[in-house]
Amino acid sequence: MKINTRFFIRKFWIEILAIPPMLMAFCYFLYGQAYFNSWKNFAQMSSPWLFMAVLSPICCHWVRRKCLSLFPKIEDWPKRIFWSVIGYMTCTVGFAKATYFILVFLHFTHVVPSEKDFYSMMFIGFLTIMSLAAIYEGISYFQKWRTILMENDRLEQLQLETQYQSLQNQISPHFLFNSFNVLSSLISENPQRAEAFVDELSNVYRYLLRSNEQEMDCVKDELRFIRSFFHLLETRHEKGIALDIQVSPKWMDKKLPTLALQILVENAVKHNEVNPDHPLHIRIYEGKDQLNQPALLVQNNLQPKAARAKSNRVGLDNLRQRYALLNVRGFEVLQEHGFFTIVLPLLDQQQHKPAYSNFA
Repeated sequence: MKINTRFFIRKFWIEILAIPPMLMAFCYFLYGQAYFNSWKNFAQMSSPWLFMAVLSPICCHWVRRKCLSLFPKIEDWPKRIFWSVIGYMTCTVGFAKATYFILVFLHFTHVVPSEKDFYSMMFIGFLTIMSLAAIYEGISYFQKWRTILMENDRLEQLQLETQYQSLQNQISPHFLFNSFNVLSSLISENPQRAEAFVDELSNVYRYLLRSNEQEMDCVKDELRFIRSFFHLLETRHEKGIALDIQVSPKWMDKKLPTLALQILVENAVKHNEVNPDHPLHIRIYEGKDQLNQPALLVQNNLQPKAARAKSNRVGLDNLRQRYALLNVRGFEVLQEHGFFTIVLPLLDQQQHKPAYSNFA
């Protein structure tokens, strides 16, 4: 098997730089000046401890990966350091003690250190291990801090892209022309409906303009917005479109990405035929995701347009990436039995933490 030298050096550079001088210092402490009297002494006295010097770092790396896995959050650093030190000491002292007993058992008197020197060296080793644990944690913390900045910028960028695209769709000449055309006909035919239409149009723009303030919003506000947005669609398409919302009050304070529902409803209208003979039914209801966690499901019947609508590339991929950056699993796209369904996982208030709060 070919070894990637650069990867090996990059991954174990601390050990490559630290082990040789530490091993020599360890042996010098145990054997004194005799350790450097000749090459023969140097080789004989170093050889037994190479077992510890090589295997101990390998085990310590395993301990470090295990601690990062068990305590992935940045604020868990005290637990990581505590259990890392315990693990490092167990590995290092265990291998050192095993080497010591082997030398005693084989009667290698010329390389067996005194028991006092050995345990003194173990104490110094403990202090060294504490320092290495702090260095490892510092490196991990710095790397994660840098990742936090990058992922935070990416999440904000996705949120702004969503808001920009949603605003762009609502101020496009086509949308404005249709809205003003509908409003013009309502003013003469039904002034009361015209007033309601203007109110809902105002609600839509107000929500769109403030949607960049936070990446998540509660179900209650999202549903209130989608009802206003759907009112515009329903006034325009009349019996060609229908919306059914089935969400109980206990779900209203849960969180989901802002404008998620608007993106999905808009996509359903964009990619499917809307006419009174074959209405487009959009259903928003509560359920569970694939991890059996609370979710909103947005479903519409499939009746694709003959001419494929041009994609603006802000939609499902955007939502998928935002969920990933928020460290929320369970987002799913399903297409079966003539229905297109999107599963939107929901979060509680205290669960709303980005992915970059974790090391894993």
